[in-house]
Amino acid sequence: MSIFSPKTYSRRCEAYCEEARSFIQVHYVRERGSDRYAFNSLKIKSDPQRESCKKWYEEHGNPDNFGEIATLYLTQKKKKMTNICKSYKLETRVFSSEYKRNVKKWEALAVCLGLNLNIAESRALLKTEDYALTNSSDTDLAIRYCIEHKIFSLNDVNYVLKKVCNKSLEQI
Repeated sequence: MSIFSPKTYSRRCEAYCEEARSFIQVHYVRERGSDRYAFNSLKIKSDPQRESCKKWYEEHGNPDNFGEIATLYLTQKKKKMTNICKSYKLETRVFSSEYKRNVKKWEALAVCLGLNLNIAESRALLKTEDYALTNSSDTDLAIRYCIEHKIFSLNDVNYVLKKVCNKSLEQI
C-alpha cells in the first residue's frame, strides 16, 4: 500500500514513464556490428561506481556465483532474503549457490532491485548469469532507468514497464 493518495501516486508514476521514454530515446542504439554505429562502442574513461564495484569484488575474493554474490550483498546491505522474495515474488532458490546458470533474467533483475544495487553492481551481478542490460532493448533501458533513478519498488517498476514496454518484470 502506498503512502501517497492514488492521484499523487499515479502522477508520480506517469512522470517516471515520461522520463523513462526520454531515457530510452536518448540511450537506445543499434547493435555494434555495423560500422555506421561504431561511435557507440567508445569506452568511458572512468566510472566511480564501476571502480567501486570492481574493488568490492576483489575484496570478496572475486566471486562468480550469482547466489554467493547475492548472499554477500544481503549481508552487507542488512536485507532479509525472505523480504526480497516476498516483495518480488521470488523463490528462495535464486539465492542458492547450487543454482548457478538457472536464474531467469527477470529473477536476476528482481534481486538487483530488491538489493537496491546501483547500475555497476547490477551489471556485474547479471553478468554472472550471462545476462546484460543492453542499449538495444526497450525493456533493458526501462530497467536501467529504474535502477539509475533508484526506483526499486516492484509496483513502480512494473508500472513503468507496462506503460513504456507493455511488459511486466516477470515477462522479461
